[in-house]
Amino acid sequence: MSLLLQQLVVGVLVIACALFGAWRLSSVRLRLRALETLGTLPGVRSAPWLASLRRRTLEGLGGACGGCAQGTAPGAVSKASHPRHP
Repeated sequence: MSLLLQQLVVGVLVIACALFGAWRLSSVRLRLRALETLGTLPGVRSAPWLASLRRRTLEGLGGACGGCAQGTAPGAVSKASHPRHP
C-alpha cells in the first residue's frame, strides 16, 4: 500500500470518527437541525437513510433528556440498594 493511499485512508477514518462522535454527543435539537440542512442538498433529499435517521432521532425525543437507560424511571430505586433481611 502506498504511503499516499495509507494517509488518505487514515484521514477518512479520522474524519468519520470525529463526525460520529460529534453526532452522538450533540443534542437532539442540533441533530434535527443538521438533518434539515442535509435535506436541502439535491442528492440527499430523497435518500432513504436520511428519512430513517430522522425517524430514529425523533423516536429518541420520548425519553426526556436521554440520560437514563430505556425502560427505567429516573427516580426509581435499584433493588441492589436495599439488601435483603434474612
